Amino acid sequence: MKSVLSVDVAKGKSMIMLSTEYGEVLIEPKEIKHNFRDFNELKDKIESFNLEDLTIFMESTGIYHLPVERYFKENNFNTLVINSLTTKNNYDTLRKTKTDTKDCMRLAKLFFVNEVEYHKKKKKDLYANLKAMTRQYFYLTQLNVSCKNRYKRLINICFPEFEEIFKGSRIYEETALNFIKTFPHAYIVKEKRIDSLYNNLYKTNFIHDYYYKRLANKIKDIAVNSYPGVDKDHSDVKNLSDMAAILQENIKTINELKEKMIKTAKESPYFDIINSFYGIGEVLTTELLGELGDITRFDNHRQLIAFCGLDPTIIQSGKSINVHGTISKRGNKYARWILFNISQIVVKLGHQCPGHPVYDYYLTKKAEGKHYYENLTACSTKILRMLYTMCKNNTTFKIN
Repeated sequence: MKSVLSVDVAKGKSMIMLSTEYGEVLIEPKEIKHNFRDFNELKDKIESFNLEDLTIFMESTGIYHLPVERYFKENNFNTLVINSLTTKNNYDTLRKTKTDTKDCMRLAKLFFVNEVEYHKKKKKDLYANLKAMTRQYFYLTQLNVSCKNRYKRLINICFPEFEEIFKGSRIYEETALNFIKTFPHAYIVKEKRIDSLYNNLYKTNFIHDYYYKRLANKIKDIAVNSYPGVDKDHSDVKNLSDMAAILQENIKTINELKEKMIKTAKESPYFDIINSFYGIGEVLTTELLGELGDITRFDNHRQLIAFCGLDPTIIQSGKSINVHGTISKRGNKYARWILFNISQIVVKLGHQCPGHPVYDYYLTKKAEGKHYYENLTACSTKILRMLYTMCKNNTTFKIN
């Protein structure tokens, strides 16, 4: 006899109900807190029934379901987490309704009518770990942008001419960062001997001795004539040195994490398939796998599109129904952001790949007078459909 513990998750607490496939309610709907005492009491109560075929069943709710999922998985319960956006006939029911005990009943019914059969494959640790890494990568790269902006602003205050030597993105390279960390003000540079400046530059990159001697002299020359916005004893000088050190460490962490997550992603059977798609490099492939997981678990591409929030909203007025409204944006926003990035790359570089179906599709939409971002949305949806078909059929990207 099958039984299910349906869990309606909220922040720090859940409403639970234990029932069988014959409609018998073993544990009436009740609220539990996400702590050891309540989890252990519930576990003991469940085990007292000696159930042979039990599934712990819940919806993914951002991060709030994670303690419940972790507890039951670590205690060897068959645990199933679904995203309601991928269900077919419970679109409005699971997305919008939040009425405590009724939600538990709906979840139980949903489980027993087999509408989530495609989710019964256990979520592999591969994708769970990959998602954690790609989310951290996203956070660190966003943080890095803020750090770079702060670092550049402080350079303009403490040593504005430094950008004349290290132009563009070179100002964020190891050589520049290490130099600014040690000599964060023009007057400090002016007071130092050339060999001291040279030794700092040379130790970060042991090539071209003559080049670094010239570089040290150039920096010294511009420092002599510099008149910064603050004196060398100002607190922003220390702030600049600290920011250079933070950037060094952050860039190192990002590079190490990138290497690790790509290596992990390559364990997926779909890595090479997705990576073969023109416009999707190793990092974007890794990020997509982290957010989408096993793409083939979806019954069709429409479920996958809904999972990403790229499905159209349904607008009804009287007897008129418009299914061509704006996208719902109810799904995975990170996956949507990645797909938009891919679309932008394809639009930018598609002319280098004659016959690229997504680029040709973009040109068609553009000719129809569609707005740029509306075209990117359409391209993102097409990319998702193509990736789904490629993974389902185990085929790589080809131009017809």
